[in-house]
Amino acid sequence: MNGRTATPTAKRRVAQAALVIIVVVVGVLYMGPRLFNLTATPYRLDQTIVSADNYNPALDTIIGHEKTTLAAFDALDEMQKAIDSVQVTDTRVDAELTTLTRQISDDIRATLARANVNLGGLIGELDGLTTRIDTLSGTVDGTANSLNDNRTRLAAILDDARATAAKVHKTRQSADSAADDLSGQ
Repeated sequence: MNGRTATPTAKRRVAQAALVIIVVVVGVLYMGPRLFNLTATPYRLDQTIVSADNYNPALDTIIGHEKTTLAAFDALDEMQKAIDSVQVTDTRVDAELTTLTRQISDDIRATLARANVNLGGLIGELDGLTTRIDTLSGTVDGTANSLNDNRTRLAAILDDARATAAKVHKTRQSADSAADDLSGQ
């Protein structure tokens, strides 16, 4: 080997060093302006705002109005949510009121049907009482002997009359109670 020809490893090292230097130079030239712009951007932004304030002194007022407008839109969104919630609640309340109305209607019909049955029974009892009173009046017109003979019969009729009167009283109380229930008292 002579002194003029370099060894392959020395050439290789020179090529590697040249490549590293080229990459570093390109990296500095490429990345340098970008890094500078990144660090200068906040300052430039501040300068832009100062220039805008100098150019348009009402900019703060405009920004305040914009914030107020955005807050109003947010309030409108909240109002819409509240209206939707009220509509959902209204639907639920309507369904519950419809159910309650049907239940109350069914209860009133049942109460009126019972009252009608009780009234029919009362009328039947009153008719029976009238018949017994009519038979009693014929007996009362009779003599004292027939009165003594019919004393037990009169006692039975009187017991029936008392029982009927008690039923009438009970039916009247039931009708009053049903009427109070219907009127809500």
